[in-house]
Amino acid sequence: MGSVGVLTNSVMVCAPLMAQSVEQMVIDMHSAKAQGADVVEVRLDCINKFQPSQDLEAIIRNKPLPVIIVYRPKWEGGQYEGDEHRRLEALRLANDLGADYVDFELKVASELIEELKNKHQNGGKFIVSSYLNGATPSKESLGHLVATMQATEADIIKVVSNADDITEMERIFHMLSHCEVPAVAYSVGERGLISQLLCPKFGGALVYGSMEGNSIPGLPTLDSLREAYKVDCINSDTKVFGLVSKPVGHSKGPLLHNPTLRHVNFNGIYVPMFVDDLKKFFDVYASPDFAGYSVGFPYKEAVVQFCDEVHPLAKVI
Repeated sequence: MGSVGVLTNSVMVCAPLMAQSVEQMVIDMHSAKAQGADVVEVRLDCINKFQPSQDLEAIIRNKPLPVIIVYRPKWEGGQYEGDEHRRLEALRLANDLGADYVDFELKVASELIEELKNKHQNGGKFIVSSYLNGATPSKESLGHLVATMQATEADIIKVVSNADDITEMERIFHMLSHCEVPAVAYSVGERGLISQLLCPKFGGALVYGSMEGNSIPGLPTLDSLREAYKVDCINSDTKVFGLVSKPVGHSKGPLLHNPTLRHVNFNGIYVPMFVDDLKKFFDVYASPDFAGYSVGFPYKEAVVQFCDEVHPLAKVI
């Protein structure tokens, strides 16, 4: 048992915005704030016929909350396919105009961050990001990647993978807990959902949530982050419980169990867990941090083979 309801970490809730016009981007920024976002990620590469000077000025002038400016190229999973010099000039301009955060890909980050930090100090911060193809790398490989990213003198580092299995999230949690600078790390898709929900427990600086009516696969909604999961109350002592199932997205368990945990003043969180290999899952998530599971279909019968602590009545059932 531990106290809950008090802000115990500095995690921010971020809404990624991918509107196709500047006008809609401004509307979405205000909607995101109303729905509980602390910061928004503005994807310039999604804006049709983007004009850097006028469009960036309009976005930054009308922002109701801090903004992360992202101009993601095709080679890093974005939509921009134009001239690279023009893209980087737009990111420099965003910093000049007072963007709170500017996101650079690792490939181009070192020289740009050094240049901008030497040029002037306007209070803006820099994020260095790396999008990984395929499965999440080993802990050792992630460690080398993090060291390279930290060497750019970034204020925040961001690593995104595309998990093939929920057990890969344990490597992300390990990475977060060992970073020397604020870090964002998660995996997209339903198998990676717990990397979003549990990042505050392991020291993550940012958790992403989608706006109402604009759902993004693998992301919780802003409302669920604030109301069902109360991410601002999660800390390193929070015990993790969850529903182990496949599929699992339909479960209403978090809506029921999380308010109950808070009502009895228990520092715990109940999350959905999309599991492909039950034995592998239990082998990886065996630490005391992961305190208990409710097992759903198709694993109700199989679970008795892997767990020594299954109640005799549960085995009979």
